[in-house]
Amino acid sequence: MPRRLRVLVVSSEPENGRALGTLLAARGLDAIVTATLADARDLLSQKTIRLIFCDAQLADGSFRELLALAEPQQIPVIVASRLVDTPHYLEAMQLGAFDFVGMPFRRGEVEQIVASAVRQLAARAKPSAGRGDLSASHA
Repeated sequence: MPRRLRVLVVSSEPENGRALGTLLAARGLDAIVTATLADARDLLSQKTIRLIFCDAQLADGSFRELLALAEPQQIPVIVASRLVDTPHYLEAMQLGAFDFVGMPFRRGEVEQIVASAVRQLAARAKPSAGRGDLSASHA
């Protein structure tokens, strides 16, 4: 049985974190929910995380620090915020967020964003088969 894709949910609002974790689990993903940037940092150093959802503002930081932590590992980060305005959205996207979603979450929107991120992760994982590219073989 293939391992389920692990998603880190970092939300300073416990109800939102649990609701998002439940939604992701229903989509077949392994959701780990935490409330702080410090916990997220520890989890990223201990576990293989493939996707991150985070609140724009956390008790001990913001999405900016989480984007910086995720960037070296090329982990897509989806930023969630109650404040959905153009400057906030543009800042998140310019800093490397995969997407930006408003809260409260709309199930269909979250499912669509997750599906897009999973497709991107799957495409990145596939070697260039049949192109004569040996760079992906036996490292």
